[in-house]
Amino acid sequence: MSQMTAVRATNELHADAFIHGENTLTVISEQPFEEVAARLEGSIAANAMTIVQMHDFNQLLAGNSIRLSGRCRVYEVLEPRLAVQLVVADPALAHLLPSRIAVHEDDGLTTVTAPMPTAFMTEYSHVLSVARLAKSFEAGLHRVLSALR
Repeated sequence: MSQMTAVRATNELHADAFIHGENTLTVISEQPFEEVAARLEGSIAANAMTIVQMHDFNQLLAGNSIRLSGRCRVYEVLEPRLAVQLVVADPALAHLLPSRIAVHEDDGLTTVTAPMPTAFMTEYSHVLSVARLAKSFEAGLHRVLSALR
């Protein structure tokens, strides 16, 4: 499924959907932005992941006199144990960590999206253990987002 097809499919789905796309994991909810964000933060912690940084795009862009129509945040997350294993297996992957989870609202829906580590980490490394570690990290992201449904 192409990225454009996935976007179209996302826009046509009903709320409380979980989408396992070609390169992303997505959850769509009718719950308010702040509630989804709070649940996401709790789910990240409950799944042994750490929020390294949170970027509030509305605040960042307001400083440049730019306004978004809806709210948008990006959480940088990692599972410390797996992050260390990935960097030891292939130090060149450090630029891919932490992984990002985006939360945004549009047309009364709150959407949470994360790129799939198996899609992008294996593109940058040919070390065999990276695929296994990326699958483990992706399974954690899947658990995090599944808890939002």
